[in-house]
Amino acid sequence: MSSQKQNKQYAFRKSAAVVIMASLVLTAALSVAAYTNKNTPVETEAGIAAKTVNEEIVNPEDVLLSSGEDGKNGIALSSAFDMNKEEEVSMIIGQSEDVALGNNKSESSDVEINIENWVKIEIDLRGKTVTKDVPAGKVSDALAYLNIKTTENDKLSAALTDEIKDGMKLTITETKTKTVTKTEKIDYKTINKDSSSLYIGETSVETEGVEGERTIVIKETYVNGQKTDSKEESNEITKEPVDKVVLNGTAEKINYFNNDGGNVVVNESLNTITDKYGNELSYSYCLSGPATAYYAPAGAGTATGRLARYGVVAVDPNEIPYGSILYIVSNDGFVYGYAVAGDTGGFIYYTDVLVDLFFPTYDDCCNFGLRNVNVYVLEGVSEDMTYCN
Repeated sequence: MSSQKQNKQYAFRKSAAVVIMASLVLTAALSVAAYTNKNTPVETEAGIAAKTVNEEIVNPEDVLLSSGEDGKNGIALSSAFDMNKEEEVSMIIGQSEDVALGNNKSESSDVEINIENWVKIEIDLRGKTVTKDVPAGKVSDALAYLNIKTTENDKLSAALTDEIKDGMKLTITETKTKTVTKTEKIDYKTINKDSSSLYIGETSVETEGVEGERTIVIKETYVNGQKTDSKEESNEITKEPVDKVVLNGTAEKINYFNNDGGNVVVNESLNTITDKYGNELSYSYCLSGPATAYYAPAGAGTATGRLARYGVVAVDPNEIPYGSILYIVSNDGFVYGYAVAGDTGGFIYYTDVLVDLFFPTYDDCCNFGLRNVNVYVLEGVSEDMTYCN
């Protein structure tokens, strides 16, 4: 076998090693002018396989292996195209090979050779699939060509340093997490308690209920913008609820019957009195103790200058101040009614009598005698009411 033949065969053996990269696109512009009989090498970065643009495979006899000026082996094209014509030659070139034009070309010819190497790949870009033609090279080169930028949230199905192959599927999956904090209300409980300070049927709120609060932290995972997972990270009570306490009365109301038949009701839990006319009165406090009765002639005066009459009672002014408006009932149900503290007497010095009640006649005094009474000190009531008994 001739040396030239061996070179040709060697050239195609080297070509076969890279032709599996078929149809890749690598762009290089070569301007070649004033060729002599000496091969002029052009250094490239890929191996060799050549065909013309009209799809005719270059005859092996037209592809020669020659030596360049720097001593490297080179692949020479001797008759792949007519140098006098503008033709485009597509070829795949192996790494670190030299390509030289043949030595039978016109010295005055200028030839531009575009060497392009393309691959078609499918990209699943964060859930959207597209097919693209990209230059041959590494995964990082393809992403740069397509202006696709990745972040720390992205995961690639291949390494950035992997070589791109025709028909390759590249998946870029974006995974993000988001922390969501929400609050939930915690209902308070209602607790009922019996209270002897309230009458049967009455209720009172001792403590207002307050809702509590629970804070929940959730970690959500999103893949390509779609929520794929939700995990509760923490769940704790950040505000305790306060129970509502309701008092329910157990005491019986105290009913008094006026001597003329009018009904009087005292509600000691609310500090109110409902008189025989239906008027509801408020009192500040109540004193209990013995009561006696007295009478005086018409026109008689009192210690405060008031005339003695029904509704003007004698008191110890150190215990019940003069001018206080009172409502007096006895424990046996007798109702004296409205009164004003307008007189006093010697009884305050030698008896334990709480109040001495005026009656218009001696017989009335004898009928009343000595009784235990409750004296309610009223609020916001005019002395005029003492004339309404």
